[in-house]
Amino acid sequence: MIKGMMIMLQVTYFHHSGFMVETEKHCLIFDYFTENEKYNFIDISKYSDKKIFVFVSHFHQDHYDRVIFEWQKTIPEIQYILSDDITPLRMAQNVHKVHFCNTYHIDDIVVETFHSNDEGVAFLVNADNKIIYHAGDLNWWHWNGESDNFNKSIAGMYKKEIDKMKNVTIDVAFIPVDPRLQEHYILGLDYIMKTVTVKKAFPMHFWEKYDICNTLQKDERTANYRKYVVSISHINELFSITEGEVII
Repeated sequence: MIKGMMIMLQVTYFHHSGFMVETEKHCLIFDYFTENEKYNFIDISKYSDKKIFVFVSHFHQDHYDRVIFEWQKTIPEIQYILSDDITPLRMAQNVHKVHFCNTYHIDDIVVETFHSNDEGVAFLVNADNKIIYHAGDLNWWHWNGESDNFNKSIAGMYKKEIDKMKNVTIDVAFIPVDPRLQEHYILGLDYIMKTVTVKKAFPMHFWEKYDICNTLQKDERTANYRKYVVSISHINELFSITEGEVII
């Protein structure tokens, strides 16, 4: 690390679509799941000096793990921001249920929600004057084998939601690049990068197929913005983001 360089944000990639963002005063955790207890990514007690917010975009098992509610035993004031398609555990405290296409002022952060064209919501969060976008399963899901009408409908829904952010500058965005979409894996990322100002984009929703990051860097379609796309290589990878670069 360069001496005197100020770290603006720290991002930890957990797995699949799970990330943690640390700002000056906040710890934001998105779509954490342990894949049937295969992983244990975090000791939540290490972050007790910050306000902790846990976001869940929808109920799918690769985005929602009820282990998150165990954390309130260690951090009683932890807060949960859940898409309203999720039924939390009965014992869960400090739960905020959110619906798409709304803005919520929760404690000292602002959360804007977008309508996923799959399930639940996407999140745009303002914490410590940093803007973080987590797509959940909002994506340009173009599936080979689906009808043209279906794929056009999904594309239209995606563009409608992303266009709402045209005047926003996003510090960190987490965007699906699902390899199952084959050559269409890039459509969602490509559209947001060409429509919205994104300083750093993290690929997600690729399980452990890290080769997708190399593919992105070589894909001719990313030529104009690939320098803003962060390559991920393993679980629990930590990235420190300064004004001008990412330090691994």
